[in-house]
Amino acid sequence: MSQTNHVKLAAIHRYDLGVVICKLCNEVIATLPTDGYKKFYSLCNAMSCIEKNKEENKR
Repeated sequence: MSQTNHVKLAAIHRYDLGVVICKLCNEVIATLPTDGYKKFYSLCNAMSCIEKNKEENKR
């Protein structure tokens, strides 16, 4: 399960309302300064996510 609750609260205090989330494991990668709450999806550096992404791209 994603651990975004703590990051959301920390981001509000720093005005980083954009959150970058790994599209495979749902872990928060980073926060970004945005004009409102926004979610962006990317791929983290975990080997399991990289391998899973390679397998999905082969299909």
